[in-house]
Amino acid sequence: MNDATSQKESRLSLKESLGYGIGDVAFNLLINTTSLYLLFFYTDVFVIGAAAAGVIFLVSKLWNAAIDPFIGYCIDRTSTRWGKMRPYMLFGAIPLAACFYLIFASPDVSGELRFIYGMVTFLIFNTVFAFVNVPYAALTATLAKESHERSRLTGFRMTFATVGMLLAAVATKPVVRLFTDEITGFRITSIIFGVVAAVVIVLSFASVRERHAPAADEEKDFRRNLTALLKNKPFIFLVFSYVSTGVGVYTTAITVNYYFKYNLGNESLISAAFASLFIAAVAVIPLWVIISKRIGKRNSLMAGLTVFIAILVAVYFIREITPLQLVLLLAVAGTGMATFSLFPWAMVADTVEYSRWKAGVFQQGFLYGFFVFGLKVAQALAGFAGGTALDFFGYVPNAAQSPGALEGIRLTMTLIPCAFIAVGVILLLFYPISATMHSRMVEEIKQRSGER
Repeated sequence: MNDATSQKESRLSLKESLGYGIGDVAFNLLINTTSLYLLFFYTDVFVIGAAAAGVIFLVSKLWNAAIDPFIGYCIDRTSTRWGKMRPYMLFGAIPLAACFYLIFASPDVSGELRFIYGMVTFLIFNTVFAFVNVPYAALTATLAKESHERSRLTGFRMTFATVGMLLAAVATKPVVRLFTDEITGFRITSIIFGVVAAVVIVLSFASVRERHAPAADEEKDFRRNLTALLKNKPFIFLVFSYVSTGVGVYTTAITVNYYFKYNLGNESLISAAFASLFIAAVAVIPLWVIISKRIGKRNSLMAGLTVFIAILVAVYFIREITPLQLVLLLAVAGTGMATFSLFPWAMVADTVEYSRWKAGVFQQGFLYGFFVFGLKVAQALAGFAGGTALDFFGYVPNAAQSPGALEGIRLTMTLIPCAFIAVGVILLLFYPISATMHSRMVEEIKQRSGER
């Protein structure tokens, strides 16, 4: 079989690409509802102190991060008639929806018990989420082998991911406001979102097959997996860059609610602000995929993050900014933020081949587990940083804020995140895998194994 025929047969159909991609609507609907609104829900609705709410984020997400590599290890050892990864999606969909509801159930308990309830329910949710989401993420390398095909598939996935983000960002507050009080509104909204997510995950499960089965040399030993990971310098730099960048992006997202409510005094425009951010991100993803074919995934990611930093700096220094101006600036920021959603996931797929090329170890699930580990660390640190910063600057929920608190909210949404994102951009300079290098690695792997 010649290379052209092989590539044609390995190319995913539109149905498969859409079926895989749509799964991220579910995961991003749930996780971005928590990322964008849960800290606000804890402080202003369930009435937990800002610092205490930050601790809930830190502990829950770090726990979630800690178990992700273990889940990746479990994936590599799973063998069923549905494959290695898809069973986790099938059997985890309904429990995930139930756990999402529990986060926002907000029982009538005392302040101390509220903290305990928030901690326990968010821990459980993050655990179940990890057992469903890590296998889904790891499917990329199994569905597509060629580097640009992975970018194309990840483009489908991240387009749907941004749709999920958009639904979480834009629909949450309007649905909540349909009810007489915010507690009831968040409860009903969590039920609706949970049911939608469960249905979509099962649909995604049914739409794809694990086309490229792992090779017989797939590594099972945890210690050897860890040793190979430490030799995978592109993966290490990518993870540290993703963590640093993620802290910045998520801290900005968390603080938008507070900025519109207290600094601008226009809480009703929060949905419009998030809509402009995420609609712009969705719109430019196909363009970024085209650009990446010319300048590479790494350079495209660095360019997008630079745009995002520039907009945050502008927002900070425009002191008399109007809500409309901010919404428009956030739309521009969304064009840069799209690269953060798109390229890291395509780049980590290439590091799977790097491990096999450099260390002779196939560790697909293991690497994806550690990569999602990095994502959860970023979310943990962002939630903790956001809550701690609000508390440090003297934030008081549902009250007029002091000038110091207002300036603190401004800093927490702009310059503080910029510092983290800038570090992430610098770390990307040390990520070496280009399309040319990836093709060379794949060819050498084929020659070693005797593949044609």
